[in-house]
Amino acid sequence: MDWNEAQNRIRARVKVGTDVNTPTAHYRIIESVDATVNSQRYGYRNERGFVIPIGQASKIKIPWSVLKECFLQLKAPQGYNGAFFREHFRRQAADHPCHVHVIGQILVAARIAQTDGQRYWISTGQK
Repeated sequence: MDWNEAQNRIRARVKVGTDVNTPTAHYRIIESVDATVNSQRYGYRNERGFVIPIGQASKIKIPWSVLKECFLQLKAPQGYNGAFFREHFRRQAADHPCHVHVIGQILVAARIAQTDGQRYWISTGQK
């Protein structure tokens, strides 16, 4: 699967109201799927992306560019995990470590990835 197919699957399956919680998380329900994402801190400039509450008063924004990098990592032997995210998106990880699993759960909801709770890998029936 290439990024274009993955993006189409995400668009088709991840909608406002999609639950991207993990067993230990609450509140993570997709609030917006096509928001304009800007952040000087993170270097997001008028990108399109997702807005997801991560608590009663906090939200994170995830642009398509971040999803693409994390999707591409699914194909690596170690898959997509927190170590990858912290290395590539240090500020986001430091501010809200929950980015790791919100992104992973978006990929799971789109039926692109599988998880063992710590890492995510491409959903092919194999780890």
